[in-house]
Amino acid sequence: MGTPAHTTAGVIWISGFSAAGKTTVGRDVERLLRVAGYQTVFLDGDQLRSILAHKWGYSADERQELARIYFRLGSHLSKQGLIVIVAAVAMFDEVRLWFRQNIHNGFEAYLRVPPEVRVQRDAHTKGLYRKNLLDNNQYTEPHDPDIIIDNYGEIDSAAAAESIVVEFLNRAGTKLADYGRSEYWSDYYRNSDTTCTPSPFAEFFLDQIQSVDNPGGMSRLLEIGCGNGRDARFFAENGLEVVALDKSCTAIEQCKREIQHRSLSFFCGETHQVSKIISGRYHYVYSRFSLHAMPDIEEARALESAFGLLEPNGHIYIECRSINDPLARRGEVLSPTERIDGHYRRFIDLTSLQERLKRIGFHVVSSQESRGLAPYGDEDPVVIRVVARKP
Repeated sequence: MGTPAHTTAGVIWISGFSAAGKTTVGRDVERLLRVAGYQTVFLDGDQLRSILAHKWGYSADERQELARIYFRLGSHLSKQGLIVIVAAVAMFDEVRLWFRQNIHNGFEAYLRVPPEVRVQRDAHTKGLYRKNLLDNNQYTEPHDPDIIIDNYGEIDSAAAAESIVVEFLNRAGTKLADYGRSEYWSDYYRNSDTTCTPSPFAEFFLDQIQSVDNPGGMSRLLEIGCGNGRDARFFAENGLEVVALDKSCTAIEQCKREIQHRSLSFFCGETHQVSKIISGRYHYVYSRFSLHAMPDIEEARALESAFGLLEPNGHIYIECRSINDPLARRGEVLSPTERIDGHYRRFIDLTSLQERLKRIGFHVVSSQESRGLAPYGDEDPVVIRVVARKP
């Protein structure tokens, strides 16, 4: 398989009923990946139960909760550059949906083995079938796993593992987790009453640029993550030509219905996806509370696209939640910087953001990290503000 040019992180879930051979195949998968030069971690469901002091029982609800713990741990490790192999039954539709929504490069390999073969194998190992300690009726076989391995008969564990590794590496990088964002934000904009007044950051931005003379005429602004359009409207009403983007098509449809201004256009999609439609050079890129709603790979694409769309000497203005915000310690842990608390957030480290901007080619003009910048109701989060210039 060769030596990898770079680390391909992700989670390989090896599923199947008891005695399907999950642990054996999982160890062979780990061995093959390590030989190929990848960094790996192997997590076995039975061992994890023991490590966690058998705090969970065997009801369907407890099994589902424990499975999510396995996969959150797997996500946390994979986001640090590892390929994590999880050998666990965990075959619940709810768990499988969570896995697909929340695991970057998540890959399910189902080991399909007839009941009579499993019973025969189990008689020489755990004896669970003989002791009637299994309730396989709790589980549902996957309808569309990434790969199905008939792990019996002529096939051995090494061959099964080889098939899993090849298929996983072929698909790596193509299975980006949505983290439930599409559904959440569609519901949010469809059902919520959101404020129409401009944000404090919009007022800060306008104050910053009002002293800048633009002899070429009206300044052009690209907003990334416009939400309900309140800041985009504010900018258009104050003399800017605005193109506003959001990944939520529900939000964009609402903006188009409710906001009409000759200097304002709305588009649905990520910056790199619509860059041809919105081609041209912009004096400013504005991103308020959008970066922390993006996984790291989307942030990188957005900032790189913004750099390409800016005029020389153009500026990007960013406001986002800091890793030092109290919310960064609440909810389900997906990685050192990602949580799900009601919905997905990735909290931003100021130094890392500045370094990324510099690598792309920006010059960081100013930065700030503080409370008091974006109060809303009873909430006063710790936020980051960065202004950077394209040389």
